[in-house]
Amino acid sequence: MTPLVASLLPDEVVVHETRRSGTTGQAWDLLAEEERRQVPGAGERRRDDWATGRLLAHAALSELGRDVPVLPRGDQGEPLWPTPVVGSITHCDDYAACAVTQAGEVRGLGIDVEPSLPLPPGVLEVVASPAERRHLAERADQDGSVPWDRLLFCAKEACYKVWFPLERRWLGFEDATVHLDLDGTFEVTLDADLRTSLPARLPGCWGARDGVVAAAMHWRPAVHGRC
Repeated sequence: MTPLVASLLPDEVVVHETRRSGTTGQAWDLLAEEERRQVPGAGERRRDDWATGRLLAHAALSELGRDVPVLPRGDQGEPLWPTPVVGSITHCDDYAACAVTQAGEVRGLGIDVEPSLPLPPGVLEVVASPAERRHLAERADQDGSVPWDRLLFCAKEACYKVWFPLERRWLGFEDATVHLDLDGTFEVTLDADLRTSLPARLPGCWGARDGVVAAAMHWRPAVHGRC
């Protein structure tokens, strides 16, 4: 079976993902010292998350033929990919993934993985509009096996990871409206007041398996429609 995140992206995107054992420290010990210095003062769990994501990134870049000894960190904490690569990293409690591709037809890439659990109390009101909350209630009536609120959060995070490297500015939860479909696709509509190089609507794919939900988006300027 194709791993979850890889199943949501086209073949030209290289994806490395792992189900972590929960043992911290091992990934950190394998990371280059210069990359360790990018997260000073981080706790053990944060170090393990960081290191696991970076190790997956190095493996994916190597498969792409773009080996780099150190993957720099931007001023907002984002990975700075070697030109002409676009990529995205995600991790949750025991799952991590990295996706990269050459910046040709695909100009933007965003992935997010979250535990397959409802959002903590109070979070949904922050990340979703009243209309989106009504949409989630409809989806829950149609399929109660999916944590739709968590999936909406996941889709907005994936969208932000496409947005920020291209626009270099903040995108709030209120600036993106998510419509989730039962067939494993979704669409994000950007606020009409935003001036952006991206189209008003961006498609994506989602999946749920083995205790996690995932959302993935890739933007091809010359292609419109579903993922």
